[in-house]
Amino acid sequence: MTIKSHLNEVKDEVYKCVHCGFCLTACPTYLVSGQELESPRGRISLMKATLESQIEPNSKTFEHWDRCIQCRACEPACPSGVNYGLLIESAKSGMNEIKSKSFLYRFNFKIIINLSISNWFVSLNALIFRIYNKLNISKIIEKFKLYKLMPSKVVQLEKMIPIINGFPLKSGWYPSKGESKFKIALFRGCVMPGIHGDNMRKTIELLNFLQFDVEVLDDEVCCGSISSHNGDMNLTKELAKQNIDIFLSDEFKYLIITSAGCGTRIKEYQHLFEENSEYYNKAIQLKNKTQDIYEFLYTNVDEKPKGELNLRVTYQPACHLLNTQKIIEPPIELIKMIPGVKFLDLPSSNICCGAGGAYSITQPEWSNKVLNKKLNEIKSIDADILTVSNPGCFIQLQGGGRMLKLNLEVMYITDLLYNSYLKGE
Repeated sequence: MTIKSHLNEVKDEVYKCVHCGFCLTACPTYLVSGQELESPRGRISLMKATLESQIEPNSKTFEHWDRCIQCRACEPACPSGVNYGLLIESAKSGMNEIKSKSFLYRFNFKIIINLSISNWFVSLNALIFRIYNKLNISKIIEKFKLYKLMPSKVVQLEKMIPIINGFPLKSGWYPSKGESKFKIALFRGCVMPGIHGDNMRKTIELLNFLQFDVEVLDDEVCCGSISSHNGDMNLTKELAKQNIDIFLSDEFKYLIITSAGCGTRIKEYQHLFEENSEYYNKAIQLKNKTQDIYEFLYTNVDEKPKGELNLRVTYQPACHLLNTQKIIEPPIELIKMIPGVKFLDLPSSNICCGAGGAYSITQPEWSNKVLNKKLNEIKSIDADILTVSNPGCFIQLQGGGRMLKLNLEVMYITDLLYNSYLKGE
């Protein structure tokens, strides 16, 4: 299929765009560049030009589409209701087919994607990072000013190495403390169990304390967001089918997601299949059982935390929690209910931090431009804790904070809740 044929499948959605420009002030790449073609409106204009045979997409066109973080902040800003996420996925799917004609691209792409979604590879990286942290290499570099001898890009990369505490989360059965309300399944994802295993254990302990049985299945696979963001929709469909079959074969009330990007992908599995087909209907079934952790806690827990935490706390929403799942108030209300916490509104919290899944790796220059703008906003409010709800945001903002030497700790909201609930037990 050509890019034009891919876009033809979503043609009606392309022509919903009336070029009003409401999306411009919501788009992080437009805000840091001021360039029309780095905005949703500009990228859609390239799609229209492709459909109307005014242009034949080339490497320059691909650059503009590739620079999209896929934060989808343009969607709630759009009065016409354009499903921009669907459009950019279609364009990138067509791009991927063209680029895949090159053996070198196909070879590199397959290696990168397959490694990204492999638990063993993520676990290996987590082990390397853990050893790196234990040896205090960052402090040695800082103490002896070795960064002066390093290329600037290497210095930036070193600062983005995540700080890892504890060990990867393992699959298993985690019973509630006392009488169980009901059973839930917890989706691990690719990054969370290896990089942030301690957080996942605390999340499970919190859920057990609140009287929920938790099961972590051994045979789940990647949600497919990394492959879909990079245009490999065939792999995404296969991963979706596997997860649908795995989770629908198990009995639980809810599938709980701790990573916003995974949550959006799973809740949108139905878009991968023909309407009313077997897997379309199964995807809807799974969607109806899937909740983000903060959505779940807000709607299913009546008990308030009692442990006092005297902290100034702000919150950077994950784009896929805010823009696609529309989970806006629950995370904020959960923070505000913690005794002693003073909640500080973050300026422009609706704007992406620049993480974007693999975007910080594939587009480091643009990712850093967006990140620097975000860090200056965070710096302006003098918070003790910056809370997040997605591993990509956590790693991006923690690394950025280290680069700017901000006196600020990055935490998941569930870590704060864990401290308050179990401290006040």
